[in-house]
Amino acid sequence: MYRGSDADIAELRRQQAEFKKAERANSRENAWMAVPALAPVAAVMGLEGAAYIAGRLAPAVAQRAPLVLHRADPNLRVGDNWATRAGRRAHGALRERVAQKPGWDPEPTVPLKDGRILRPDVRTPSRVRTPGKEPEPFQMELKPNTPTGRAAAARAVKKYETTGVKTRQIYYDPKSFI
Repeated sequence: MYRGSDADIAELRRQQAEFKKAERANSRENAWMAVPALAPVAAVMGLEGAAYIAGRLAPAVAQRAPLVLHRADPNLRVGDNWATRAGRRAHGALRERVAQKPGWDPEPTVPLKDGRILRPDVRTPSRVRTPGKEPEPFQMELKPNTPTGRAAAARAVKKYETTGVKTRQIYYDPKSFI
């Protein structure tokens, strides 16, 4: 261990104090450089902190306040999706077109002999199609132009055979009613 004079030790301590003062001055002068370096970390920590707080508060809020809908959803029926809404729009458009034709009946009631009631989408007025034959109406069933819609139309036409009235299927493009 070096044992120097008191003057040497005093000089050493003065130099150390001067160095400390210069170091503090440089730190204050360059403190702004820490902001761009620490900004990404601060942003991530801020977002994580917000998520943590929201996660801690969510159960209390969920237990406290019931779900309140300010406006009722008009399509709350079971099985209600884009296809059924398009079908309702297509049937509405057909109803409007049929209502403009004299004698045509949109959604008529067709009673069967066994007591059941069928409702085709359209029934035309009776008219003579072939000279010498009785006037006969026909009815139409509207279905989407899709594989399942065509299959449903075939089943409907078969079901309407018991009415004795000729039934034909008509199709709509579902994309035009979405």
